[in-house]
Amino acid sequence: MLFKIKKFLLPALISISKHLEYPVFLESVYKTFLEFSKDEIWGVRKVCVENMSDLIKYLKYDETEKLNYCFEFF
Repeated sequence: MLFKIKKFLLPALISISKHLEYPVFLESVYKTFLEFSKDEIWGVRKVCVENMSDLIKYLKYDETEKLNYCFEFF
């Protein structure tokens, strides 16, 4: 996938997260975040950092492993 597409994909997915059920959110949005946070292109990882606060809002409070990953990535 091209950088230009990745740059806009994660914010778009996060913006529709409020309309998704939680399991779907984890399977699509959070999984995409995980993949992009390990991308070799710095710009893609930067988009993850910039949008992480919006992503964390949709995680349940008992998802400590997922929150820890976000904090360690930051």
